[in-house]
Amino acid sequence: MAVTVGQVEQLIEKIAPRSWAEDWDNPGLLVGTSAQKVDTILLSLDATMEVVEEAVSKKAGLIVTHHPILLKPLKSLRMDNQAALLPLTIFKQGISLYSAHTNLDQSELSSSLTMAKILELQEVKFLETTASAKLFKIVTFVPEDNVEKVRQALAAEGVGTAITQGEHSAFYSDCFYQSKGEGMFKALSGSDPVIGNIGELTRVPEIRLESVVEERFLARAIKALHKSHPYEEPAYDVIPLRNPGKSRGYGAIGYLKEPCSLGELWPSFLAALNNHPVIKAFPAEYNLSAVRLAGDLKKKIRKVAIANGSGSSFVSKAILNGADLYITGDLGYHGVLDSLDAGMAIGELGHFFSEIPMIQSLFTYLSQDKTMKGAKIIISESTKNPWHIGN
Repeated sequence: MAVTVGQVEQLIEKIAPRSWAEDWDNPGLLVGTSAQKVDTILLSLDATMEVVEEAVSKKAGLIVTHHPILLKPLKSLRMDNQAALLPLTIFKQGISLYSAHTNLDQSELSSSLTMAKILELQEVKFLETTASAKLFKIVTFVPEDNVEKVRQALAAEGVGTAITQGEHSAFYSDCFYQSKGEGMFKALSGSDPVIGNIGELTRVPEIRLESVVEERFLARAIKALHKSHPYEEPAYDVIPLRNPGKSRGYGAIGYLKEPCSLGELWPSFLAALNNHPVIKAFPAEYNLSAVRLAGDLKKKIRKVAIANGSGSSFVSKAILNGADLYITGDLGYHGVLDSLDAGMAIGELGHFFSEIPMIQSLFTYLSQDKTMKGAKIIISESTKNPWHIGN
């Protein structure tokens, strides 16, 4: 059974809302329509002509990428304009294109967090925190016989799950409070009450059900409340809270379980990365032999900072936070020199390899959601490192 492009959009933006993206960025649906029904979804780091050809051959109606096209406005739609040729080709083939970029970088699917797990870093924090989630208390009143149905519907939309900044918050879900009371209402002419009669004051034993939800889940939670509640017009309160919610941000920084030399850590990290499911699950073969390392191999490494993709803007953050090693996608020559002068080693994976784990994480996230059961989700065999590895 096919799914719509809009369903895929909603699912990705549930974990990485477009509002998280930087102002200069261009995430979202870039070609096509949300109403389009698709049987096959192709995931790729980039949208290239080769990826589009693969989508056509595999009958994929939707391409989902990390890097967006059209970062700069087009002034014409000429076929001899290279910037316009790609979106025009995608459009002509009847394919939709969706991208999640800096919003995905700040999500739990971030490659930086994946690499932090591979290194088994402790006390992990964001290298740069960008914001804390806004929290709302949602309160509703439900007849006793229906409370479990409503609770489950709300929980399915993220209500009561990992709602604080506490270190143990991620290990709790379905956090609700309920208390008994009595609700009352008078149904007027034109209504169709589930309980009681028109024109009479009806008293109903009800449960006050309440919990906390992040702002990004609020609209979906209210929709689920209306759908699952037995009343025509359910009563509910939405109360903004001053409590800080979970933080989001770029990169990761934390401590190794045991300090070791740079010469010991780097090859073991590359081996672990190369053998990790996020790499092994890809249809293409990837060679990590071209990565670069700068720094004294005898240097003791205790604290590691990570930023997938272009890492130049986070060098000062890594230094100020006391990182002994900074692992990133690509870094300018002078950024490497500045880092070494500050006593921080640099591990450069290349932009491609530093972000590939995010595509596998996105594949897993989409594949495990019940709303995607009708679609075939595949990772592109054409998404590859553009650089040839020299001898």
